[in-house]
Amino acid sequence: MKSAHAVLGRPIAFVDGLEKVKGQARYLDDITLPGMLHARILRSPHAHARIVKIDTSRAAALPGVKAVLTGAECPGNRFGCDVPDATILPVEKVRYAGEEVAAVAAVSPKIARQALDLIKVEYEPLPAVFEPEAAMEKDAPRVHEDQPGNIVKSYRIERGNYERELARCDHVFSEEFTTPRVLPCYLEPFGVIANWEPDGRLSIYSGIQAAFQARSEIAKALGISPSRVGIKVPAIGGAFGGKIWIRNFHPIIALLAKKAGRPVKYVMSRQEEFTASRPRVSARIKVTLGLMQDGTMVCKEMQIVADNGAYSWAAPKVTQNMSIRTDCLYRFKATRTESRLVYTNKTPTSGFRGYGNSQSHFALESMLDICARKLGLDPLQIRLKNASRQGDTTLHGWRLRSCGLGECLEKAAAAITKDRRPKTDKSGRIRRGVGIACMNHVSGNRAGNNFDGSSSMVRFQEDGKLLVYHGESDMGQGARTIFAMIAAETLGIPVEDIMVMPLDTDVSPFCFGSYSSRVTTVGGKAVYLAALKVKEQVLDLAANLMDIPPELLEIQNGSVVIASDPGRSMPVAKLCQIAIRSKTTRALTAYVAYDPPTQGADENFYGDYSSAYTYAAQGVEVEVDTLTGQVRVLRVAAAHDLGRVINPNGVRGQVFGGIAQGAGWALYENIVYENGELKTTSLRNYNLPTIQDMPAVTPISVETHDPVGPYGAKGVGEPTLIPMAPAIANAIEDAVGVRIKKLPITAEDVYAALYPECHINPLR
Repeated sequence: MKSAHAVLGRPIAFVDGLEKVKGQARYLDDITLPGMLHARILRSPHAHARIVKIDTSRAAALPGVKAVLTGAECPGNRFGCDVPDATILPVEKVRYAGEEVAAVAAVSPKIARQALDLIKVEYEPLPAVFEPEAAMEKDAPRVHEDQPGNIVKSYRIERGNYERELARCDHVFSEEFTTPRVLPCYLEPFGVIANWEPDGRLSIYSGIQAAFQARSEIAKALGISPSRVGIKVPAIGGAFGGKIWIRNFHPIIALLAKKAGRPVKYVMSRQEEFTASRPRVSARIKVTLGLMQDGTMVCKEMQIVADNGAYSWAAPKVTQNMSIRTDCLYRFKATRTESRLVYTNKTPTSGFRGYGNSQSHFALESMLDICARKLGLDPLQIRLKNASRQGDTTLHGWRLRSCGLGECLEKAAAAITKDRRPKTDKSGRIRRGVGIACMNHVSGNRAGNNFDGSSSMVRFQEDGKLLVYHGESDMGQGARTIFAMIAAETLGIPVEDIMVMPLDTDVSPFCFGSYSSRVTTVGGKAVYLAALKVKEQVLDLAANLMDIPPELLEIQNGSVVIASDPGRSMPVAKLCQIAIRSKTTRALTAYVAYDPPTQGADENFYGDYSSAYTYAAQGVEVEVDTLTGQVRVLRVAAAHDLGRVINPNGVRGQVFGGIAQGAGWALYENIVYENGELKTTSLRNYNLPTIQDMPAVTPISVETHDPVGPYGAKGVGEPTLIPMAPAIANAIEDAVGVRIKKLPITAEDVYAALYPECHINPLR
């Protein structure tokens, strides 16, 4: 059957793919400005210590050093995403090992490193606290003196009458789950170039996901107007939520550049990424589920304790998401969640692909299989029986304008059980099992200031090429390609005739940035509306020149044609030349600011705050070596409700990437501390999956045609990671009958569960 669309649904290569493959894309470290200096940052060796004295005189005297910076020279403005508890550099004390203490700018990286060794800092070590439970004790050291109990945020959210619904349940089960800190481990380390222009404005080059929010936070830290800051975003080598928010190094490098009077570059080393980056929030989650004998899920309770680290970046919002979103996966009658986010003397945590949903889904979807086994019911059928459906308004007020969860479940289950391998090999040593898990997520996120929009500007050039300006970062997920395809489809011109312009806050229209899987749904809708608006301008001009009413005209393959007589046409390029280089003079430019039709959540977190909600189910087949406990993921069937597929190539990329990261989180990755000392400080001792660990993957697209998204599309960026950990845990239990409730699920964990009374494997 012929597609009704000329561009949408076709596997188009990424518009920037060739330049990346050929090594021509310009990332931050490829940029060199005239007279540029190189910065290094001195970091605290102590988790908690008072700063007694800093002596930078020897460093400043080193030939080639052009600027040295300490906290005494920085504005004391507090900044941060949700709880502004950070300053540029500390003055009185450090709160985690790795915290920035001083910085230098020199003519070469080597001299900058040498200068760090010449800075002498006298510390007075203080008692430290490393675990949230210990941090909440009455006599625990305070990470921040103004935060008693070390509680950053606490949430108590209840829907329905939980106690009444719990009392009528046939069965009530409770279990506790734990999830670790893990790093995004993007290929390109985070960094910045800062340059003060002759007019006194600050230019910042940084591979950041939310450029306009970065502009606001940098201005707040420096105490200047946002209009004095311009953010320019080069190519980004991966981000996964880890580059949404600024780091302290952004204002630090800006101040170094001002002091030196020259542009300054700083790129984190890989060791610094481990020491001072922003890992996923770790959490301990107790889940209580109340069910009827037939598998009807009645009520759910979660008690969450989450590790914030020393400063509060995105962890409050992440913890809030943990507390809410899984309530909307199934048709619960009542839910209750009590969450506490706690300061510790460890590296601050923040957002990472899934943004709290990953942690809570591991707990809930694991718990659901535990309950099914205890009741002797099929886990798939329980999910189908209770799944949220299109048209529902969930307990938290989400309006499900589209929802294909049931279809995702059926298709994922059918694909993962088809042609599955035997349960055991001939020796009985290898055992195999399958598991399934669901997820729900957002395609947008109306924030506390009641905005979740995006803007786009499109402008035809005189040769008929279209420029698309936007404010959403492309960190490798294909945003530029999606925008080009949407504009091409709307205007009836080839994708090759569209140029998506670099992101620059001085030129690009305002938006919130690339997070909450909102780029296609919200950013793409803005591009669609802007393209629609400029299309009207083109058709009006053509109508005048062709003496035909505009409603009888359309654009096909780069030409304006008469719908009833396609033989009569006028190329768009000719129209653009007439509009720009003649007395006809038409701008052929459109700017659209779009805000989705959602009202946002109230002070009790109730409300419809995303323009669309994504649902998915992923089936997993694993094999377990009962001699060693080693787990291998064999196959994954990933069924995702995408609303509408814009680019199948982009969908496959997101599915494969999310599955790799999800498997890494489930089986391999973990940031390890011993007595507060970080042990995983490089890729040598941080266990990541490789291409050899990748399973066979079957992506399955379920199209529900969301009524809000552009051409019915929804986001797929984060959802592909979220179900992996619980699906793997469920498959392991199906294979060998043991339930692991903490991540990562290591071979040692499986072995210990298989042989709890034995120190030596009886099969050896």
